[in-house]
Amino acid sequence: MAQPYTVRISSQKGGVGKTTISVNLAVALKRIGHKVLIVDADYVNPVVGFHLGLEEINRGFRSVMLGKAKLTNSVSIHSPTGLHVLGGEMTQKMFEPNQAQIRRFDNMLKGTAYDFIIIDTPPGFSTQNFFGYSNEAAIIITPDLQATASAMRLSQIFDRLHLKHNIVLNRVRSRRWELNVGEIEETYGSKVSAIFPEDDTVPMSIAAHIPAFLFNRRAPFSKGMERFSRGYSLRTEVRPNPPGSGIIGWLRRVIGY
Repeated sequence: MAQPYTVRISSQKGGVGKTTISVNLAVALKRIGHKVLIVDADYVNPVVGFHLGLEEINRGFRSVMLGKAKLTNSVSIHSPTGLHVLGGEMTQKMFEPNQAQIRRFDNMLKGTAYDFIIIDTPPGFSTQNFFGYSNEAAIIITPDLQATASAMRLSQIFDRLHLKHNIVLNRVRSRRWELNVGEIEETYGSKVSAIFPEDDTVPMSIAAHIPAFLFNRRAPFSKGMERFSRGYSLRTEVRPNPPGSGIIGWLRRVIGY
């Protein structure tokens, strides 16, 4: 059995849309027909459940990390899509996983049957929040000097760890004071893998607890996410099983359901 393709969604600073990208990428991959797990590993500010309308569920990552619960018993289902979610836990107790816990968690993920695992990590970086089992990292930035400089520091760390990484440019408004794509690519030394515009659909969808990709499929952000997710899908050897395929899909088409 092939191991899941795991993508670490990272940022050096908060407020760049890291969780928004994580949630919508997971949902978009699921809509293509992949088996997907999203892990809310942001133990500082775990809000994946809020984005998905699962905010009443307060179990998952922390309990699994501490060995208090099994992974299979801690996964919730996002009923509109069937996406599997290992949620974060809001707690006043300070928690940061150690290396032994990280290694045990990595081994759990390797043994699952998912096509993709999307890990929403805390902003910044330390060896404690590095998940060794990652095929690549997506570094989320906004088109400003501070975010780009922060991304450079993060990319250098990933280089030392031999982790493939790419830049995702989010919240682009095409204003004259923003860094343009060429300037960012020259600084980063590689092509930007995806560009998402500033889009009112995103805050509206967050307020509604519905991922933007589902909230408005025609929105510029959603169209960009569809391209981004299909790029990931093409990188794997796993063929998606589209929701309309198989006998169930055939029956639905026949009866018009």
